[in-house]
Amino acid sequence: MPKSDPRPFGQRVAMWLIKSPTGLKISARGRKKAAEKQLENAVNETVMIPRRDGTGEVRVRIYKPTNCKGPLPIVVFFHGGGYATGWPERHHALFQRLMASRPCIIVAPAFRLSIEAPYPAGHDDCYDTLLWVRDHAKQLGGDADNLILAGNSSGGGLVLSTALRARDSGDAKIAFMMPFYPMIDDRASNWTKLPKNKITWTREHGVLAWHLLLRELRTQKRYDISPYAVPARAKDVSGLPPSLGYVGDLDILQAEAEEMADRMKRAACSVTFRTFHGVFHAMEDSAPQTPQALELNDWVSTEFARMVDSYCSE
Repeated sequence: MPKSDPRPFGQRVAMWLIKSPTGLKISARGRKKAAEKQLENAVNETVMIPRRDGTGEVRVRIYKPTNCKGPLPIVVFFHGGGYATGWPERHHALFQRLMASRPCIIVAPAFRLSIEAPYPAGHDDCYDTLLWVRDHAKQLGGDADNLILAGNSSGGGLVLSTALRARDSGDAKIAFMMPFYPMIDDRASNWTKLPKNKITWTREHGVLAWHLLLRELRTQKRYDISPYAVPARAKDVSGLPPSLGYVGDLDILQAEAEEMADRMKRAACSVTFRTFHGVFHAMEDSAPQTPQALELNDWVSTEFARMVDSYCSE
């Protein structure tokens, strides 16, 4: 960990820990403890939804504003963690900002991690959650016509995966999506190259994360990798919902995020996208009081409100 490393100490330790499968397993143990964490000034619920293939259930957190009349937009949120670790409760600060910007319901699944089961397990859990929300929107206090997909890092990749599946199947209407610094390309040659002392999510992290996610396909020597697994491999990105996204210029995911935004624009999708200067991977969570994080968090809140006003029906 070089002295010039811009990350807070806690994030440096976390990033060091998840450079190995063993470290990832240790990190993922935080899920059980976090499951009891409550979002302040909100109605907190936990439900277990059945998987459509009959293999079990998905733990899903539901957060609702207090004293707000529905129907409200529903944000289906997928957490980050390289597909291999993480949990919904890590993102309570973001949930609070979104709910303060525009009253909304947030539904966040604790999907299967790649260390437990490779693709398509976690992706299927996310898609099953979307369809469950579609079918239970009214009971939740929301509207099935006002569904929003959101997620950061690998969660942003799950947003694009889920949006592609919904587009192709017609199973659900997505009002808009928010893939924040999405992890969507398994090809290291397409990752942004940065000085070692500026990298937070490293090439080493990326190689391990994609190996864990795609290991079954690679063992089978499958080269026809589905765009639902790796959205950057999608040949056609037309017809995707309006998108709000961003990335930092100190993130190796910069190039793939910018390329996807450009591709969607060329395909006539509505895209609002910004690259923030001096922002490293997951800075909004790990260093929220820095000027850069405050700027991007304010931008997300403002743009989220605009997107709700523009794309969600009353």
